[in-house]
Amino acid sequence: MSGKTRSEDTLIFNALTPGITDMNLIYEAIEDFCKAKQNADPSDRFNIILFQEDGPNYLEDFTLNPENILIALKSLEPMIVKANVAGGIFVAITFIIDVFKRISEKCFRLIILTDSGSLKIPNQYVMVLQDLIDKVHTFPFYIDIVRINVDDPREDLKLMKLARRCHGDIHEINDPRSLSAILEVLAIKREVTTISLISEKASEIPEENRPFLENLAEDPIKMEEETTCSVCFQKDTKGLVKCPKCGTIAHKKCWSYWAKTSNIGIFNVFRCHNCYNLIKLDREYVFAVSTGQVPVEEEEISVQSVDYLSYLQSLESEEGPQIIQIEDPLALSEEDFEWEEEEGLDFGIDIDIDQVMEESYQALNDDEVQIIWCPNCGKITTNEYKQCPNCGHKL
Repeated sequence: MSGKTRSEDTLIFNALTPGITDMNLIYEAIEDFCKAKQNADPSDRFNIILFQEDGPNYLEDFTLNPENILIALKSLEPMIVKANVAGGIFVAITFIIDVFKRISEKCFRLIILTDSGSLKIPNQYVMVLQDLIDKVHTFPFYIDIVRINVDDPREDLKLMKLARRCHGDIHEINDPRSLSAILEVLAIKREVTTISLISEKASEIPEENRPFLENLAEDPIKMEEETTCSVCFQKDTKGLVKCPKCGTIAHKKCWSYWAKTSNIGIFNVFRCHNCYNLIKLDREYVFAVSTGQVPVEEEEISVQSVDYLSYLQSLESEEGPQIIQIEDPLALSEEDFEWEEEEGLDFGIDIDIDQVMEESYQALNDDEVQIIWCPNCGKITTNEYKQCPNCGHKL
């Protein structure tokens, strides 16, 4: 099946530090990026994450209006502090998971902008983020990272590994004026395999991730009173359920038949045809319908989904989304970051980290890459290295 593009929701994680990076240049680049995407597809939406003293801030939902994220950035700039990159990535992904439950046919993008003021990812959080990315990369979800005037090969390695897990990349520039050119490239849509407006069925979902996605879906609510099914339009009291989000009513067997061609890659998990909310039905019952054990009059099935752009527009309030502030879920003190950096630098071995990376690195396919620990310094690396990128010890 050939690749196609989808409507994209892009979350820009501003991990840049005022006083280190000229934020006016950043705003111009972000504005141009958003305009390019909206001109190409008016259903593309945007959000922003940044850090204040009390934790990360973001808009309560993606917005079709890029001006909303620019207003948030500029108004909060005086309160921006050094960003915890690990905490920001964690918040971004958990937020996107919540949006995925409610919105269909989206490609999710996370663009991380970092400079020398951005806090490094502590090693103990690398595997936490890798595990989270592994659960959501089939949404589909992509991370791209832009490093502005940073010389830190060890941290580059961590970020590169995270980006590569979801087919993203890391970009290095020395001047914030070059950001526009990078974002111009990133504004180009990613191609993904897709079937229909409500289905993500073409995406290959690993067996180990299926329980996670099933848990995201909601059980429909059983109906007792007589009412009309929104799929077959028959009025009765037998086997009717409703979507817990929008209240759309359907026969359980009608939705089971609908799920046969509209599931997300798990045969009993599909989206409500009215609001795109993820719904799950009993596996045994859906299987019985799909195999004809429970008969369905196919000629009576008529599902009309809502207009996609109109639906997205209906989610927007006139005043725009509100700014949300939460506690940093992966918070560490700055002393913890400094301790880890110092602890990782002195092992009595004088190494050239760039030389180690160049000479000992051998690229492997994603399914061959394994996480390993250096027996000398205890740092996390991968089996792509013959020598530890941190201390130079032979692996």
